[in-house]
Amino acid sequence: MKWEHTKSDSENGYHRLIVEAAWNEIVADYNDIVARYAKVRLPGFRPGKAPRMAIEARFRREIMDDLAHRCAERLGREAILETGSEATGPVHAETIECEKDTAFRFLVRFHPMPKIELPEFSKLKPEDNGTDAKDWISHRLLDLVRFRVPDEVVTNELTFDGTVGGTPESAEWRAAEERIRLMLILKRIARQEGIEVDESDIDRRTAEKAKEFGTSKEKLEEELVKGGGLERLRDMLLAERTLDYLLEKIRVSSEE
Repeated sequence: MKWEHTKSDSENGYHRLIVEAAWNEIVADYNDIVARYAKVRLPGFRPGKAPRMAIEARFRREIMDDLAHRCAERLGREAILETGSEATGPVHAETIECEKDTAFRFLVRFHPMPKIELPEFSKLKPEDNGTDAKDWISHRLLDLVRFRVPDEVVTNELTFDGTVGGTPESAEWRAAEERIRLMLILKRIARQEGIEVDESDIDRRTAEKAKEFGTSKEKLEEELVKGGGLERLRDMLLAERTLDYLLEKIRVSSEE
């Protein structure tokens, strides 16, 4: 994969990169998507027995759309990380060029992560006042770490939650802004402390949610990729793991 800044690198707070990946870098994704469509029954063939060429011909548009969504999300974030930055909120892929056996190209637009100064963890020790420890730490982090979240990022958060027409004066806006700010703080802590979420964690939680919603894991994954939900799930798991880490670190520190 290679990337370069656009001529208008920064505009309205957004940064932009042009990203390109050779076909061999995304062919595994392509094969995985084709394998999923191979499970769909085609007239004249037994379930799962249709030739690959027939699958590719029948579902060409759907396969390439799925490939574009999946690879733009993954490669976009990888390219941003290679620049030494990280995205605040969703990553927007534009002018996507996606055809079989050719290089995959697109423009990625994102708000870079703001500068976040972390407090000493000793300041996060929960008070014995009946409040849930994780909730207390979360509110304490929000009190101690202040920075501005771009309006567009808050708007995207509200849209994802199904809220339309929120304004900076509304309670919905303030709640969304706090959720974003807390997530960014926890991601910053996770990076500093080497906390990660791997694919097995994502697979396990996706399977749990699929069972809860009465659907298949594969179908849920497709919907998550298209709606940006997969990255939100990853962030949620990372936040949970980071809060658990902070609780344990504070507990051990208190016992010393």
